[in-house]
Amino acid sequence: MAKAKVTFKIVRIAEDNWSIQADYPGAEPRMITGLTSKADADEWINGERRIGWLRSQGYAK
Repeated sequence: MAKAKVTFKIVRIAEDNWSIQADYPGAEPRMITGLTSKADADEWINGERRIGWLRSQGYAK
């Protein structure tokens, strides 16, 4: 059986206020806030901050 996968969606709140919605099957969506631009959100998703967040939530080792 394959592991369920966390998916991330970038959400623009305002010009300088961006968030990432993390969806995990069987759990409520979680919002990662405090991002200042789309580039910052893209960097979060493609960088070490995503891995750190997944580890802190128990989704990665």
